[in-house]
Amino acid sequence: MKQRIPALLKPGDLIGLSATARFATREMISTAKAYIEAAGFNVFYSEDILLQEGQVAGTKEARIRTTNALIHNEEVKAIWNIRGGYGSAEIVDDIDWDALQAQPKWLIGFSDFTTFLSHAYQKGIPSIHAAMPVSFEKTTKDDLQATFELLQNGPKPLALTSAATPCSGKVIGGNLSVIYSIYGTPTLPTLEGSVLLLEDLDEYHYHLDRMLLALERKGAFKGVSAVLLGQFSDIHDHDIPWGDAVEHTLVKYFEAAGIPVLQNMPFGHTSRQFPIVIGSHAEISQDEIVFTL
Repeated sequence: MKQRIPALLKPGDLIGLSATARFATREMISTAKAYIEAAGFNVFYSEDILLQEGQVAGTKEARIRTTNALIHNEEVKAIWNIRGGYGSAEIVDDIDWDALQAQPKWLIGFSDFTTFLSHAYQKGIPSIHAAMPVSFEKTTKDDLQATFELLQNGPKPLALTSAATPCSGKVIGGNLSVIYSIYGTPTLPTLEGSVLLLEDLDEYHYHLDRMLLALERKGAFKGVSAVLLGQFSDIHDHDIPWGDAVEHTLVKYFEAAGIPVLQNMPFGHTSRQFPIVIGSHAEISQDEIVFTL
């Protein structure tokens, strides 16, 4: 599919705030405004993202309505999801993707928003895997600055701290739990030819193995060019440990398939969140990854 690349932003452009999953708070909105406006952009949001229905930002219908309103607003040049949680997959099929293809905008976020990044990939719209306002204050200054620079100038290379196997592919992925849940759906039917990003938070060690094994048995990793493993933080275990080190669990299925793996990459639910364009072409050399559109 031909890519429909969103326009790079200019100072003063309007960035909309969305809440496709867990509910937003006034504090999160204030944080988002402070950082985004300090970077030279303006912020728009609907009061409806403050709605709450259990853990999520209002009813399914409300979240669809407010997200589509941002897509239809011609003044909004990018849509930054305010936090993750769970709930994006419930509304993704009712988003006006035709309108977003007609007027592409940068979708920005990670974690549960992996669903939207992946669906945008299927529609030929590049998006940005990056920190969200809920984590702005703990994200390194360099990574946040890199995100704002990407919006204005495009992606920059990522320097590697250890030698890599040269390879290339289209970038896709994000949160492992989300990839596990959407693989095989219209949002993510295949990973063939991809440079696959993976990260996760607050999972049991054995469940990491369960998800990777299930994906492997479904043939999900067939044709994957390389895997970039980000941070897997706050991983739990039982009194009797699962066994192998987490690091081994994360790589064993890829190594068995001969897929190059880069570990400890600077993205995930930690202070490191180097922005990466989902849908970009990644050229991996021994010492850096160059991302192009």
